[in-house]
Amino acid sequence: MKRKKVNSFNILTLEDKQYLRRVCRYLASLGMQDGSIELDIDNSADFDFSEIDWEHEGSHFSNNYSAEVPDGLIPILKKIGDYIQENDIFQVPDEEDLNYERIDFDIDCEKSEISVNHWWTFYQRGDGNSVEWDGEEGKDIFEEWEKDGVLDDLEVPNDGILTVKYNGSGDSGYIESSFDENGDGVPTSIEDWCYRQLENNFGGWEINEGSDGEFIFNFHEMTIELNHTYNVEENAHDTIYEESFAE
Repeated sequence: MKRKKVNSFNILTLEDKQYLRRVCRYLASLGMQDGSIELDIDNSADFDFSEIDWEHEGSHFSNNYSAEVPDGLIPILKKIGDYIQENDIFQVPDEEDLNYERIDFDIDCEKSEISVNHWWTFYQRGDGNSVEWDGEEGKDIFEEWEKDGVLDDLEVPNDGILTVKYNGSGDSGYIESSFDENGDGVPTSIEDWCYRQLENNFGGWEINEGSDGEFIFNFHEMTIELNHTYNVEENAHDTIYEESFAE
């Protein structure tokens, strides 16, 4: 997904443009048609272009780490960053569940353009899936728990429904330790059973973008329903500055 690109700017001096053309000749000597400096950011709401540590973060081009960033390029990049900051051009994405963000300063030698791009990834809910244990299968599960005394201390609501939720991402996941309806602790045997069913039916539920869902236990009907939804990672970006340095 690509966001609307801003209009071109006009803040570079003739000297700036001349220097950028020199940078392109330097990149061409290394077999490069463009140069990019990528800066990871933790939180766009707190990001400030004036606080970039160029000596540390801008020493080499990100698309070829053996290519050093010329000293004369840094003041141009700082000027562009300051302009963006002072004019509130940089905007925080609308998405709530942001996963990753970065700022790219890109020099496109083929087009003779320099641009600043804000990239981010975020999680969205994917399609849901359900699994049910009912009939004799569900009855056998409840009867085994009852025989083993697993249900002895549970306070079941009048409607017979208890729900336990789970969540996973980034290679770790967990099942809530208590039922939603009454706050009772989930018995170890039931918790272990839930983990096994997640692995059996949705292996990898906790990997990368992860997933979430719930187990709904109906103690009157002796049925269990597992509602599961994977998270989906989406990508987006804004071009927040762009200017030509062609002759």
